[in-house]
Amino acid sequence: MALGCKIDLKTNRKILSLENLEVKIIGLRCAHPCQKIVLTTGVFDLVHPGHLDYFDKARSFGDVLIVSVVDDEFVDKGPGRPIFDQNLRLSWLAALEVIDYVVLNGDFGPWKVMKAIKPDVYVKGYNLSLGLVQDISLMRDLNGQTVLIPEIMHSTEIFEKIRQLADKQKTP
Repeated sequence: MALGCKIDLKTNRKILSLENLEVKIIGLRCAHPCQKIVLTTGVFDLVHPGHLDYFDKARSFGDVLIVSVVDDEFVDKGPGRPIFDQNLRLSWLAALEVIDYVVLNGDFGPWKVMKAIKPDVYVKGYNLSLGLVQDISLMRDLNGQTVLIPEIMHSTEIFEKIRQLADKQKTP
């Protein structure tokens, strides 16, 4: 079970349902037709410097950065993950200035979000998988661009290092 708690980071205006995000994007496109919408997606179980670098790079490809957060139900990172529940993950991402909107992705892949908002650019870390191939194909169908960027660190590696340190503490 993921850890979570009720906190008020005053970020509710940036956390939108998919339906409300779709309406918001339509409004943005009408008001500012030249703005580029950028989408990225992930679990973001523990926000760390690698994520901050990633979001900054993603933002550089457009004007509005949307982060789709994987629903707890669909996180496939191993036992005990996510560590933090989806509401907490949504809140702390929405608190970041570089991110304009955050949406919960209530599906296995990002395709429902992609189809709803039709981003101009989809940014993903370079990790070739069947899912990424599907992402690229859908973005092509939506007349969008996929940009793969290197990631400088991963939450999974950080959690593993913490486990190793804890194990060393246990052994005399």
